[in-house]
Amino acid sequence: MGVAEIVYPMGRASAVAFSWGVLLLVADRKPLERRWILIPTILVVTLITFARTTFSLYGTIEFSIALLLFAIALIIFMAYSYYYADKYDKN
Repeated sequence: MGVAEIVYPMGRASAVAFSWGVLLLVADRKPLERRWILIPTILVVTLITFARTTFSLYGTIEFSIALLLFAIALIIFMAYSYYYADKYDKN
């Protein structure tokens, strides 16, 4: 983000990202039983997309239509997966 060294917020963000990765690995073991992990994951991806879009509209970072479309597709795919995992689990 324009700094040459690691600063405190970067360290906090990397700790959150690492712990989220471990959480997703745990959820991979029994995906239908742990489908609830998709709800906060959708929220995280949505908020990251919103933040990136907001900062790009203000000119802080460069706008990328490819990243925006990828994030939207990812959100749709995760919502679709959660919906159908719930229907499958009820059968």
